[in-house]
Amino acid sequence: MTKRQKIWDVVFPLVFIWLCMAAVTVVLLLVTGLIVGEYDPEKIYDRVPTLPMWISIAAFGLTLLLQKNNYRVDSMRFPMRDGGWKAWQMVCGCLCVTFAGHVWSSLITGSGLERVFTGYTQNAAPAFENQNLLLLILGTVILGPAAEEMIFRGMLFRRAAYYAGMRKGILLSAFCFGIYHGNVIQFLYASVLGFLLAFVYERSGDLRAAVAAHMSVNAWAVFGDRLIRKTFHGSVPASCLAAEAAACVTCFLLLYFRRKQKSA
Repeated sequence: MTKRQKIWDVVFPLVFIWLCMAAVTVVLLLVTGLIVGEYDPEKIYDRVPTLPMWISIAAFGLTLLLQKNNYRVDSMRFPMRDGGWKAWQMVCGCLCVTFAGHVWSSLITGSGLERVFTGYTQNAAPAFENQNLLLLILGTVILGPAAEEMIFRGMLFRRAAYYAGMRKGILLSAFCFGIYHGNVIQFLYASVLGFLLAFVYERSGDLRAAVAAHMSVNAWAVFGDRLIRKTFHGSVPASCLAAEAAACVTCFLLLYFRRKQKSA
């Protein structure tokens, strides 16, 4: 393969999920607009608040359906070393990513960057507010992690690691995962999350570990963070973040050095 062909092979999964999301958005907006008698997207979203979740559910479901065969082919084209993770390692991976995600999200929120880069608070965040709980779980905790892990770790990361090496593969997949989210705030958050999810996948050799970790961090974002803020009257105590950071580092080191010892 030429260099250009390799680049296209790597970025194709990202392009596919973008196009899939765009196509589903257009179709559902048109159909919903015809039903409610509106043609302005903002007014359609106001009339049907659950539409963003239906778009996500449909796009993720379609991605899983259309790309599952390509993922299976990639599993043979670019084999991953089986890390032989046990249950405790799966738990450590989930805790590491979940706590890191919450700490990093809290730091971004506390930095004031959301007031500078308003794309997230104006466009992305409202889509998840006051949503039907079952739709929120189905879209963000189940289908979203499954589809995104298949695309970004199961395909894009595998290809990048094969062509450019494991370290570059991790960094490139993390960067693409950040770009995919479409605004500066989510780019900063998702890039770090993508790095950790690629680390979990590389260490375990099992996409299910990355999917479980992704589900865990999204579930925590939906339920855990809200519970903490409600308990502590709207803010997350520094002691809570410090405990999460310590647990994250501990889990990361356990997974890192366990692999080192096993390789030795």
